[in-house]
Amino acid sequence: MTCLLNIYKHHHSPPTRNINRIILMFSLTNDLKITINGETKDLDNHIAIINQTDIYYVNQSSNLVTLSIPVFYFYNEDNQFFKCYFDRHLLQSSGFVKNIILQSIHRFMNNEEQDNQAISKIIQTLYKESVIRYKGKYIPKVAINHPIFVEGLTYIHTKVSEMLSLRQVAQHCNISESYCSNLFVRYLNMNFKDYFTSLKVIHAIKLLLSTDDSINAISEHSGFSSHTNFTNQFKNYLGFSPKQFRSYISKIELNPTIQFSNESYSEFKDLINQFEFNDQLATEITEKDIDQFNPKDRTKSSKAFIRFENFNELFQFVFNEYYDIDFSYLPQPVVFIQDISDIVVSHINFNLLNHCFEKLFEKDIGLAMKIKTTQQFEAINQVILSFLQSNQDYKTNKKLVKLMLVFDSESMSVNEIHLCHLKIKNKNREIRYGMTVEGLLRESASIDHTYDIMKRLNFDYYFIDIENLETKNLLLNKRKTYHHSSTHFENYKQFMLDSGISSTRFVYNNLSLKCFKYTNNGANPLQLSDLVCHLIALMRYGGGISYQLIDDDSQYISLFNSYGSPLPLMHIYKMVASFVDEPLEVGNNYLMSRKGGNYHFLLFNKINDRYLSDSKQKFIFKNQLNVNSLIIINTLNNEHGSIQNLLPKSKELLYIERSILEELDKCNHPKTELAVQEENHKPFQLTLKHDEVKYICIKPL
Repeated sequence: MTCLLNIYKHHHSPPTRNINRIILMFSLTNDLKITINGETKDLDNHIAIINQTDIYYVNQSSNLVTLSIPVFYFYNEDNQFFKCYFDRHLLQSSGFVKNIILQSIHRFMNNEEQDNQAISKIIQTLYKESVIRYKGKYIPKVAINHPIFVEGLTYIHTKVSEMLSLRQVAQHCNISESYCSNLFVRYLNMNFKDYFTSLKVIHAIKLLLSTDDSINAISEHSGFSSHTNFTNQFKNYLGFSPKQFRSYISKIELNPTIQFSNESYSEFKDLINQFEFNDQLATEITEKDIDQFNPKDRTKSSKAFIRFENFNELFQFVFNEYYDIDFSYLPQPVVFIQDISDIVVSHINFNLLNHCFEKLFEKDIGLAMKIKTTQQFEAINQVILSFLQSNQDYKTNKKLVKLMLVFDSESMSVNEIHLCHLKIKNKNREIRYGMTVEGLLRESASIDHTYDIMKRLNFDYYFIDIENLETKNLLLNKRKTYHHSSTHFENYKQFMLDSGISSTRFVYNNLSLKCFKYTNNGANPLQLSDLVCHLIALMRYGGGISYQLIDDDSQYISLFNSYGSPLPLMHIYKMVASFVDEPLEVGNNYLMSRKGGNYHFLLFNKINDRYLSDSKQKFIFKNQLNVNSLIIINTLNNEHGSIQNLLPKSKELLYIERSILEELDKCNHPKTELAVQEENHKPFQLTLKHDEVKYICIKPL
């Protein structure tokens, strides 16, 4: 068990499960097409990371460098190795990793002394930058558009330590044994026995490394039929027996070294020499010349929809002075009423309702209402007509009506929605219209048919609850380009872009922790960098997001805590105000604009630093600033702007007097600091701590 380094002139491989190693691959000539867990990618010059248990094959490649590292060294670095995987998208130091590998080859060709810390540096970099933690063992989700087969694989994953037959899997999925067998070959290019046994061998490797159990006990705990069968299968996949594996581990060098293949590296010498072997800048340091502004994005129009359960909740918000909630920094804020039945079935106080509308519109807040039946539409139609009749400034458009009707396609037919729209659309040109699309997806024969209906109706906004399991299954069943392994936001983006409708007309409904990839479907806590990346995506694509108003300890993303104090997302919205309607330069840990002739930066942690509580990032800003140019710094972190850290941890809602809340709110703000340029053109530095966001405004003299 050694760290093996190879270079191939041309290379392709059959589908196989990666066992007992982590493999890194990259092409010296940017030619690498690889399929990992059902997803095929042209990686060009990027590094492929093949985790243990991944199913992969190289479609095509040239001048391919591969480094295979036994899992023992990863387990030795972190004994939670079997509960994590490494995500290539998070690897910021790919140049550093390539540099180590190619420098090792260069030294080997020149008979120079090797860096005996090379492999350790790579392992530490992967753990530092690209690790994703799981609560349980890591088994990859394979990108398969076949719900029944996905259900079968999920069932298999729960039975790894047991004995299981193909017939049992087929019975669980309610399909024939032969059809189930064909699914394995069609989607995975391997049979059931190979798929299942390879997982059992990996489970046994974990036990061999983490316990002192006997080989017989491990055989039993891994679900093998006998000690002999376990030994034979283990040897079949790894080339040595479980007993030999333990023997190798007991003798293995704790400091890993590289074993070079027997092939000649001389034909790759010119390609390798193209790389500059120098000490690369540490990943904790970001250098930025503030006059090198390279904008590739521009923000698009967006709205923030804030969900209210009913009108009674809206009245509490508008007229109750206990809550002093400010939406002014949200983009075009709209209150979104989910259930309007309380004004449909009860006697309506039109004066109170009209006053409520006016107070919202005066604060530049819109009002959207979900319409679920034609009866509800008729009631709301009367409310709107009454409001316009009693408010001539709104009727004559001297003041803007900020109303929106959102038709629920799950409870209304397309024809009902169309007729309701025809009845009201000419009442006031400022009223906007939207609809939910889940009902369309369910009733339409295809996604393209759904798009056709949306285009014919031509509404202003289309709401989709992409995180809803039924919605996801509808997309998977109706189009093969959707996969179970895709994130909710990836599915949302694909649904938008495939439609041919502007992305500014879509609303991501019911945003929750599940949207954020690196929270592991809501299992891990949200960090400030997640929220920043969320707002960057909103600025890029436009459209809308619907938030929950008050935090209730659910997974839904909220704007305020239970006492009406703003949560960190609201502070970040305030920070990004200088980037709205501006050309943007987006880096992996900063955002830049030049609004008003000033330099604006939003600094945030690299998304991959979430597991490093002691991580710090240093920013070095090169500049041509004159002395005494002003630098304004706002810092959001656990101490400044995180109200949840100022309140008792009890889940019981305590009554807190308004005066005390006001005192707490004074502390619930990002810290503001001022600095000046001390010398002409002198670079200045800032340090960003873990889970921290800084807004920088530089005013040149």
